[in-house]
Amino acid sequence: MFKQMSALIVCICLIFIMAGSALASQNVYVEEVKFREGGIVEIDLEDKTDKDAQIVWTKQETVSVRDASGREVKAELRKHDDDTFFLTVPDFLLDGRYSFSVDNVNYGRHSKIRVTSYFIASPQWKAEYDGPVAPGSSSDPIGKTTLYVGEMEFKNGNELEIDIDDAVGHDNEITWDGKEKIVVADKDGKTYPVRVKKYDNDEIELLIDGLASGAKYGVEIRGILYRGEKVTLVAEFEATGGWEYKDPRKK
Repeated sequence: MFKQMSALIVCICLIFIMAGSALASQNVYVEEVKFREGGIVEIDLEDKTDKDAQIVWTKQETVSVRDASGREVKAELRKHDDDTFFLTVPDFLLDGRYSFSVDNVNYGRHSKIRVTSYFIASPQWKAEYDGPVAPGSSSDPIGKTTLYVGEMEFKNGNELEIDIDDAVGHDNEITWDGKEKIVVADKDGKTYPVRVKKYDNDEIELLIDGLASGAKYGVEIRGILYRGEKVTLVAEFEATGGWEYKDPRKK
């Protein structure tokens, strides 16, 4: 009987802990995000229950940043002031869309919580919110589509093959009409001439002129017709013969 009571008490405690964690994640949210020069992202936090809450920096915080194709990109996090983080993304794509999550955040009375949001790597870009942004909502351009870049291969000096996948198994519903806007740019925003070599169901092959061997570039394909909606995909590649990328979600 004592063992049963002990187990019941443990379960009740766990329920309260989980409920408290969920409540904290609802009360603490990203109030404002700003993109600054050089790949600096300013993340301002807010707590609905405590206007004077402050970040307690423990160096145990972790950050994950993903581009619009779902691929994780390099990023560093540091505290800026009482309610602001600075996120550094050195290898960003100009006008690229990125989601981020920061874990193990201690803010005011809340410990080890997660905050999430997104940013667009465009000069003077900023967004303000009065509560948490739900993935896939109208405020979140990252989660609107299930399409992502499954594989890429660079070869022959200027040829990039892109294989597109779909988390729900409908990648065969992609329609190419030749009206897609394709942009290839370097970190400084310089763009390069692009021609489509081939469309093939869920693949596209591009010929790109003027690339420097070994340099990194961003590619953005706008206006892909997918299941009745226009979709944009963003990815990064390296102009090195034989370079390949495969998203871990691809089976």
